[in-house]
Amino acid sequence: MTRILLRPLRLETWRELAFVLLGGVTAVVGFCVQVAGLAAGLSLLVTLIGIPILAALAYVDRWLCAIDRWRASFLLGEPVPGVYRRPDRPGILARLRMLAVDPQTWRDLGWIWLNVVLGFVAAVLMLSLWAVVGWLVTFPVYWWLLPDSALPDGPWGLTDTWGEALAGAAAGIVLAPLVAWIGAGIARALAVVARSLLGPSERERLEHRVGELARTRAAAVDAQASELRRIERDLHDGAQARMVAVTMDLGRAREKLDSDPEAARELVEAAHAEARTAIADLRRLVAGIAPAVLTDRGLDAALSALVASCRVPVSLDVRLGERLPIAVEVAAYFVVSEALVNIQKHADAQHARVHLRLQDGSLIAEVADDGLGGADLGAGSGLSGLRDRVAALDGILVVTSPEGGPTIVRAEIPCAS
Repeated sequence: MTRILLRPLRLETWRELAFVLLGGVTAVVGFCVQVAGLAAGLSLLVTLIGIPILAALAYVDRWLCAIDRWRASFLLGEPVPGVYRRPDRPGILARLRMLAVDPQTWRDLGWIWLNVVLGFVAAVLMLSLWAVVGWLVTFPVYWWLLPDSALPDGPWGLTDTWGEALAGAAAGIVLAPLVAWIGAGIARALAVVARSLLGPSERERLEHRVGELARTRAAAVDAQASELRRIERDLHDGAQARMVAVTMDLGRAREKLDSDPEAARELVEAAHAEARTAIADLRRLVAGIAPAVLTDRGLDAALSALVASCRVPVSLDVRLGERLPIAVEVAAYFVVSEALVNIQKHADAQHARVHLRLQDGSLIAEVADDGLGGADLGAGSGLSGLRDRVAALDGILVVTSPEGGPTIVRAEIPCAS
């Protein structure tokens, strides 16, 4: 009972009122846009000028519906995604065709006209009801300042006494919970309708999921192919070339072993030095594929070794408490490794921070620095390869790097094994 009576004082009530009132605003804007756009587009359709007008109207509808999706997700506490089909080939005609056959385009249009009616009526109704409640509750504050002609007529006659004014305030207090629950029902109903029309259907969810899986699989294949090319290049330019030099030095030393032992000894020493360098190259190459310390001791130890070798001072904060799937650990290791390499090469930073934690079943890895900023995820740098590596595990990589800094690289990788 207390919960029912105190409903007007809960934050949720005012969130529902904000949802309804903003729906009234989008209803008015949607009506004006639809009337102007449809009138211009349909009247000029015979001249073909109406086609781009109607296409522009469809994109404006998407923008309006994005606001309503945000409203619904704000109230329901869950995201309401908008899934639109993409053209299967480039070109304006392909875009126009896909815009016309995409079911979500027509659901957007249907929701806008539905919101024009229901959203506007709901906003006017709730604004009127709360205005009446506010007027009744606050009436004792100012009733005595009003002239007789402005005083309301109650069932007991002209309201001209403190008792009648306080009775009106009591009626407003009693009416407030009822209005709050009416608003809750209207807001929730509108939000559910918005989710059903503006959100994807189950089939579209599955199609979108299949598309995402196909994209991440392609990204994983590309990342693997790129890694193999890197390994091949490093072997060819590094260890292989050095081993060829070792073989040649040893061959020359064997020829000089009897005739010039001193020269042979120098060649053997040179071959020994080249062999040690080749071994070091191979160790670095293996560490770049999968560091042994990561496999043996886990992510915390591997990152500690990585941070210790960084030229920029780095603070490390790892809060995991358990071993994660090896694929997740390897991806997180390379995210941090590549980010630290970029910091040393390009950031001109004085300090960096690495923070790893588990949150809602996902590993969150953040690398931040106080450098120059300007890192671009889509510029074809090593960060784009990291994005593909993380995407292959259904994760996301976000880079925030305004000019002047700071730069934050954030990876979110699901840990389901």
